[in-house]
Amino acid sequence: METSSYPVDFSDPMVSLTRGFHGAVPRDLSGVVLDLATMGNRTSLWSAHGIIPPTCFQELNAVGVVEEPVELYLLANPIHQDGKIRVRVRGRCWSQIQVACVRCLIEFSLPLEVEIDAFYAAGKDPALQNKRWQMEEDVVFLADGILKLPGLAEEELLLALPMNPVCNTECAGLCPGCGADLNHHPCECRLEPTGPFAVLKKLQSI
Repeated sequence: METSSYPVDFSDPMVSLTRGFHGAVPRDLSGVVLDLATMGNRTSLWSAHGIIPPTCFQELNAVGVVEEPVELYLLANPIHQDGKIRVRVRGRCWSQIQVACVRCLIEFSLPLEVEIDAFYAAGKDPALQNKRWQMEEDVVFLADGILKLPGLAEEELLLALPMNPVCNTECAGLCPGCGADLNHHPCECRLEPTGPFAVLKKLQSI
């Protein structure tokens, strides 16, 4: 039976989370790390609430432009089971990224809000050590036992990005013939016939 090192495990931190700092100066979390190796000895919840500057996210800025600092709120507690310590990290992060619509290619601001619920452990995955194919499910192993908050936030936000972002669901896109934006005006161009019967089409029009 899984037991927590606290009398009552936090059931749902999402309920009490509200975005913003209510006049307080936000803490810069760009250099903050969670040391997994020391979590088993804690007698209280580990928490972090602050912002990470847009310049910390190289991969996100490679697919778009992070327009505002990422706000991140995390709670962590150790879970003891079968002599092992796993650290459960829960929380939420928010940001806004400028990306290009795949239909009309216009850049637009895409708000992102991600809920985080993950398990981490220090060391190497036992499956790799024992040369087994199947890794331990739902646990991320960190060889150095250090969880960097910018890396965690970036990974979660990248997973939240849609594969094909659109500025709106009714976007008509661009005309494949002349490239006109069909959202603003209809296109009257005539597409050149293509394919094996294109030559016959041209002959008929002569």
